[in-house]
Amino acid sequence: MPAKNPFEFKPTSKKIRKTKDLSFEESFLDSQVAEPEVMDDERYRPNLNLLGLILILCFGLILGRIYFLQAVRGEEFRNLAEGNKLRTNYVIAPRGLILDKTGKVIAGNIPSFELVANPSGFPKDEAELKSNISEVAAIINEDPAEIEKIIASSRQDNLGFLTIAQNISKEQALILMSRQDSFEGFVVENNPIREYKDPLVFSHLVGYTGKITRGELEEHAGENYLLNDNIGKTGLEIYYERFLRGIPGRKQIEIDARGSFRKTLPEVPAVAGSNLKLNLDYELETVLYEALTDIMKRGSAKKAAAIATEPATGKVLAYISLPSFDNNWFARGISTSEYESLINDKNIPLLNRVIAGAYPPGSTVKPMLAVAALTEGVVTPETKILDDGVIHVGNFTFYGYDRSGLGLMDIYSAIARSSDIYFYTVGGGNAKTSIRGLGPEKLAEWYRKFGLGQPLGIDLQNEKGGLVPDPEWKLKTRNEQWYLGNTYHYSIGQGDLLVTPLQVNSWTATIANGGKLMRPYIVDEIEGVEKKTPVVLKENFLDSKWVRVVQDGMRQAVTAGSARSLDSLSISIAGKTGTAQFDARNPSRTHAWFTSYAPFEDPKIALTILVESGGEGSSVAVPVARQVYEWWAEHR
Repeated sequence: MPAKNPFEFKPTSKKIRKTKDLSFEESFLDSQVAEPEVMDDERYRPNLNLLGLILILCFGLILGRIYFLQAVRGEEFRNLAEGNKLRTNYVIAPRGLILDKTGKVIAGNIPSFELVANPSGFPKDEAELKSNISEVAAIINEDPAEIEKIIASSRQDNLGFLTIAQNISKEQALILMSRQDSFEGFVVENNPIREYKDPLVFSHLVGYTGKITRGELEEHAGENYLLNDNIGKTGLEIYYERFLRGIPGRKQIEIDARGSFRKTLPEVPAVAGSNLKLNLDYELETVLYEALTDIMKRGSAKKAAAIATEPATGKVLAYISLPSFDNNWFARGISTSEYESLINDKNIPLLNRVIAGAYPPGSTVKPMLAVAALTEGVVTPETKILDDGVIHVGNFTFYGYDRSGLGLMDIYSAIARSSDIYFYTVGGGNAKTSIRGLGPEKLAEWYRKFGLGQPLGIDLQNEKGGLVPDPEWKLKTRNEQWYLGNTYHYSIGQGDLLVTPLQVNSWTATIANGGKLMRPYIVDEIEGVEKKTPVVLKENFLDSKWVRVVQDGMRQAVTAGSARSLDSLSISIAGKTGTAQFDARNPSRTHAWFTSYAPFEDPKIALTILVESGGEGSSVAVPVARQVYEWWAEHR
């Protein structure tokens, strides 16, 4: 019988019976076959479309941000990055010089050491910074709390370099420089500051410079000013600031991440400002100053002003305001005690009296009235008016300065001897005569024709225009009517009429040159920029024949009138004295005026002098003019 094949399978005819004790695997498989179900991994499979959309959106945002940072703000961040490795020290430009007509220096520059701080360079450790401040303060003899206050203020306002101390000594500067590596953020700079020659003579004209304030820094935003810059404050210094200041330079050094020096980069040098060449005569200015101070020492006067111009052009030849002050105080950094001494002085030394002092002009207006009366036909050169010393109007009495009377006056003698009665009549009429007078409106009109009531436009700031009153003004400001007495006072330069010494000089020069109202100007040339030329403000408003009559009257004031003490000089002078009351409670208190020009035949100088509370013009102001004209005749 053949052997059985062990791999052979023979189906049986018997049916296999299912039992109830099937294995776990069998039961599980049967159940899967019988009832198919969804598995957990299939139920929570992510939505690939949504995921892709999110990825694309995120990628787009990243690309957009990269573009914004690089393309839009790339330059800004590059500059910031450069700033992290570069330190810039700005170099203040020397200011332009101020020179007289011959080139003599009136305002120059001298070296000055300053301690400057840059808060961005301070150590991050506050304790180390506080220690440095204490040591620095000890070296420069300052209160550490004051330095901390300056620094705190600059940090709050996000300011850069700032001045801690001006004008420190050379010894202090050397100590600080030797320890500069220890005092991070503090730098000693050698910045030029102003040096003013003869400051008491020139201070009101030239003005002064000082450290720029935060308000000024904001006002000049975009003009490259630095927080430790100097800027003009008054006088020519502020009027011509944009030409005088120059262009700051830059010194840059490269540092590493630790703040240590690596190398110096090429320096951008500062460009000095433009020089100003003035019309001013240095020697004449000094002579005028000495003459004024001499006369004031003899009396009790403490305040005065004087100006000299060239009649044909308006060039300012000399300019004095007293009392004066030392403008070097401001340039080097004025102390509290120095400043208080100026602002508490009852004589107001900071007031520029030539252009900002307003005074009753007194009889200096009479030449103007004479031109007006002749032009309007109120009088002729031959008209005679009796000066008997008084005019009665109802219950009111108006006296001339000589109550006994000056006798019969024509226009020449009325100017020469300063007859009040004549000019009362010319201005307001007189019942003793048939003359009606100009009247207040015409008086105001003529005063304004000569430039009163508004600034003349001199190249200085804060020029005042004075006051030309009229009936409408009085009614509006005081709710009062205008009376004949107001007109009389108005006609001799009293009452509410107010002028500056510059305006008195201007109408004097206008008569001297034959009838041209010129703009006064101080600067002749801004070197390398502009050469100034004379400016005519008004012409052809005066009849030359009437101007010659008035010139002759002013000449007679010197040959036979109130200024005859000048007749002995070798130079021919024409002029007009003035004695102006200014205190209604004490009529004896008067300003002393004298305005004049010379030579009479060909005027080269118009000179106006005012001594406040000085007394009589003939006895106080005329002697000042005499000293000046004596010098002028010999030297000019």
